[in-house]
Amino acid sequence: MTAMSAEHQYSDNDAASRIVLNHFLSHREEIIPEINRILRMKAFENRFILHPKRLKEIGTEEFDSFTDFLKHNDEKNAEDHGGARAGEGLGEDSLLSMGMVLRDIVLKRTGELERETLAFGIGAVDRYIFSIMRGYIRARENIILKAQEQLRVALSTALETQRRELHIKNHAIHTYINGIMITDIEGAITYVNPAFIKMWKFAETENVIGKQGARFLGIDSFDVLNRHLSMNSGWQKEYSAAREDGSTFDVDISVSRIHDNDYKPIGIMVSFVDITGRKRLEVQFRQSQKMEALGQLAGGIVHDFNNLLQVISGFTELELRKIQKESREYKNISQIKVAADRGKDLTAQLRYFTRQASGKHRPVNINTIISETHALLKRTFPPEIRITLELDPNLRMVEADPSQISQMLLNLCVNARDAVLIKKEPDDSKHVPGEPLGTITLYTENVKLDLESASRFINTQPGDYVCLRIVDTGSGMTPEVKERLFEPFFTTKGEKSGTGLGLAVVYGIVQKHTGFIDVKSVPGEGSIFEIYLPIVEIDIKSAVREDHHKTPQGGKGTILIVEDQPQVRELAVNALENSGFKVITAKDGLTGVEKYKEHYPAVDLVVLDVIMPRMGGRECFNKLKEINPEIKVLIITGYTADESVQELLKEGAVGLIEKPFDLDDFTETVRRRISSDRTPAGPPTSP
Repeated sequence: MTAMSAEHQYSDNDAASRIVLNHFLSHREEIIPEINRILRMKAFENRFILHPKRLKEIGTEEFDSFTDFLKHNDEKNAEDHGGARAGEGLGEDSLLSMGMVLRDIVLKRTGELERETLAFGIGAVDRYIFSIMRGYIRARENIILKAQEQLRVALSTALETQRRELHIKNHAIHTYINGIMITDIEGAITYVNPAFIKMWKFAETENVIGKQGARFLGIDSFDVLNRHLSMNSGWQKEYSAAREDGSTFDVDISVSRIHDNDYKPIGIMVSFVDITGRKRLEVQFRQSQKMEALGQLAGGIVHDFNNLLQVISGFTELELRKIQKESREYKNISQIKVAADRGKDLTAQLRYFTRQASGKHRPVNINTIISETHALLKRTFPPEIRITLELDPNLRMVEADPSQISQMLLNLCVNARDAVLIKKEPDDSKHVPGEPLGTITLYTENVKLDLESASRFINTQPGDYVCLRIVDTGSGMTPEVKERLFEPFFTTKGEKSGTGLGLAVVYGIVQKHTGFIDVKSVPGEGSIFEIYLPIVEIDIKSAVREDHHKTPQGGKGTILIVEDQPQVRELAVNALENSGFKVITAKDGLTGVEKYKEHYPAVDLVVLDVIMPRMGGRECFNKLKEINPEIKVLIITGYTADESVQELLKEGAVGLIEKPFDLDDFTETVRRRISSDRTPAGPPTSP
């Protein structure tokens, strides 16, 4: 605001006021920085440290407030201004000091003002200071009264909040799912919550209060604990704890000191977490990962070994066709064929373990399979072993392959039989004839697993299951044996008593049926195997081999064989050419696509391996379909667990042949696939 504009707005009959106003306006650039300087000096007494931008604003606001007072002589407005400064938190001394700056401008410029005008200016400044201070003090009194009331309410609220929080904390500790124990500084127990009583299986709290807490921490005395706490703010450990009744459980304890306001230790608080379930899941997870890795390794072995068996078995079969059955050479070579067939049985078991064995899944009643197996066991097991059945007559159906379930039952019962015989060997001399050496009992029941029960096992969902339980009175297992129970080739029976694949096959079959298995065993007291199979519809889309055999017939047509193993390729060529087919070969997928382009449309069927170098079966299949969408492709593989196999079948492959295959079956399958129409939409059947 310039001196000219202020003079124009001011009353002409008040010359002194006009002169004083102009005097202050002329010193505006001096007054405002001085007020800001005072505020910076006095900032400590204010409720907050004013930002430099706010300091500048206050200096300007105070100058404008005073000049407005000179214009209108409005003490009420000045009082309101003082009250606003009190509300803002400006200190009283700061406000007085800003007023004194205005007074000093009048006093230090006496040569610029006449005496009457000087007196008017000092009086105007004093009236302004008095007005704003009156408003300031009144506002401060109101603020103090309000603050006192707020303090009273806050104290009352704080006390109520403290009581409520104390109640909540007591309730939280009392109902906490984990155990809580509080001791004095000497280690005597002063408090335990109900979860602690339940966890340690005490009858009531009085059984614990006053006792030394060291025994619940797995230590001899609190001196050990104090040494830990003197070096750290807290202490934590896991250990296997023993209850009063002799049972054990895994527990995680967290210990900390309780301090008073002077940070003097006055007690100890311990939190107990029962980690038995977590430890069990950790063991299951490690077991699952180990079995998955072993399964992948076994799958690779199956693939390579099947190729070797295919060559041995196939060429042996070709040679046997050329030799008289009565000759010594025929008998010798037949032994090679027998050994190769045994190798097929071994890889078949490995396929169960790796979950790549194909099968016919349909709704079945486990009781029926158990009854059939029971009849077989009674004929083959020693009569001294009693086999009993406790089957639920209302057992629900599950989706399963009956032959695989039967295989699983046989393996489990044979394992139980051996455990019974091993246990009784030292007492054979004391055995009373006619008395059973031991018993094997098979139970079935419908069970419903809730979330808590299902959480005991990894990758398990709540729901309805059929439970098959096999209980034996055999030798039982140590924890070390139990941990390796399902590993392939692991056995405790000696090198001449089995392959070590029996329980590995059980594990694979259970996994194949999306179930899970639980094992309980105590050395010397027997074992319990529990298999849970879900009562749900399972969409099994796997190729199924036909079991019937037909007399080989002559072949007609052109076959493209895409196979990377030269010996398997040569064997397939021999078998097909001997049956009258024309055969074209390719050593990998890339060559196969080139050969198909060269001979299309003369090729009637492509026999395609899945795992090959340069270009695998999946990519080769797609390239071939681009050339001819109606192409017939027969999959050949030694590793049916490969996801590509199932995908190729879904996408139109006309069948699957698993290595090692019988030559007659192979040629018959090729003949039928050539002569048949394309398979309708949906999963095709295999030969």
